[in-house]
Amino acid sequence: MKKYILLITIYCFLIQTSEAQINLVPNPSFEDTVACPTNVMMIDSTVGWSSYRLSPDYFNSCNQNGHAGVPANDWGYQYAKTGDAYAGIVTYAKFATDFREMIGIQLLQALTVGQKYYLSFYVNNSRDSSSHYNAASNKMGAKFLTTAYSQASPIPIDNFAHIYSDSIITDSINWIKISGSFIANLAYQYLAIGNFFSDSTCTHILLDSLASVAYYYIDDVKLSTDSDFVNSIHAIDNIDLVQIFPNPARDWIVVEGRNITSIEVFDLCGKLIIPKITVSSFKTQVDISTLSYGVYIVKTNTSIDTYRNKFIHF
Repeated sequence: MKKYILLITIYCFLIQTSEAQINLVPNPSFEDTVACPTNVMMIDSTVGWSSYRLSPDYFNSCNQNGHAGVPANDWGYQYAKTGDAYAGIVTYAKFATDFREMIGIQLLQALTVGQKYYLSFYVNNSRDSSSHYNAASNKMGAKFLTTAYSQASPIPIDNFAHIYSDSIITDSINWIKISGSFIANLAYQYLAIGNFFSDSTCTHILLDSLASVAYYYIDDVKLSTDSDFVNSIHAIDNIDLVQIFPNPARDWIVVEGRNITSIEVFDLCGKLIIPKITVSSFKTQVDISTLSYGVYIVKTNTSIDTYRNKFIHF
């Protein structure tokens, strides 16, 4: 009898643990598609996600014309945090007051009132001088809702979000994590991501004289009652992690990591700049002194995986 009770207890524990680690956000990295996007403003092409305000974008490596591709697209050049896809939104525009794009999705289940939830997602500040997408802003965040919104019936800008960042995120090289927790006071069924604060309560910066739009890519959205699950680093094994430094760099960079087999350097158009360098050590110095100023991509092949890291040469 004691053995039977113990087995039941273990079974219940495993079920609860499994449920706690469920990501309540379906299609969290935008990989599942209704159709391959053929242009920008096609957030409906990814399963579950839709516009909650104006015309957000969907990017996927399946795109062949370059407008909504990954890594190259109309608003910049960035590899996905996970997989081959991500979303994109405007969080500030100089030419219009409170100009905001927002995305939203229905959760897998309604939140439990009184339960604490943990949320995280990653953003990257897009840069494209030709389109004047060279601004950055703060207040990027997430809001939980009991009803859905749409482009025709947009979510209001009411200076409230359950989780948001007060920092102005300017990093266009790395994916930056926004995370937090809250206790559900209603049985929320929907999640929206964007800037829910008016221009008068936000801060923005223009990164050049022509800049007018702050634009961010979004990837890897997680929501759970399990803080460890939400804050874990997905699909990266520390033993094989590749690091590039210094960054920005002038004369040389160091590529560091275990099991590295070769290194190549490309420009943002995908042109090979430094041919393959065979590597047999943990740390390799690469001469970049002859490169023109700009942003480059280091493709590092290991015995386990391939990593791509951006660096700035100045």
